[in-house]
Amino acid sequence: MALPYLVDVNVPNGKNFTVCGDVHGQFYDLLNIFELNGLPSEDNPYLFNGDFVDRGSFSVEVILTLFTFKCVSQSAIHLSCGNHESKSMNKIYGFEGEVRSKLSDKFMELFAEVFCYLPLVHVINEKIFVVHGGLLALMV
Repeated sequence: MALPYLVDVNVPNGKNFTVCGDVHGQFYDLLNIFELNGLPSEDNPYLFNGDFVDRGSFSVEVILTLFTFKCVSQSAIHLSCGNHESKSMNKIYGFEGEVRSKLSDKFMELFAEVFCYLPLVHVINEKIFVVHGGLLALMV
């Protein structure tokens, strides 16, 4: 089921909310973020603002980790679509090859489908508009 294109996020006063951008397959950077800031949870929510994959050597590990947290707790982690969550970028910048090498063609099809269901915008407390700076090819 597709998520809405725009997701409203309410962060109670006094609570933290971490926004991260452009992990780009850097799994050890992702682990470092969690080490410094704590794991995603109801009390420690995150927004990853697109570009989870491509360029780094561990894009599969990054996206599967983020999807796992999303499955465990819907409100602990929010994911926005960036321009690297597209078939054309995945082909050019390496995610497609990595997935086919580590997993299978079918997994690549599934990732491409799931990326289409990700929201484009998050609005935090009706004040902060968060959108990835890159445009998807289908929107240009």
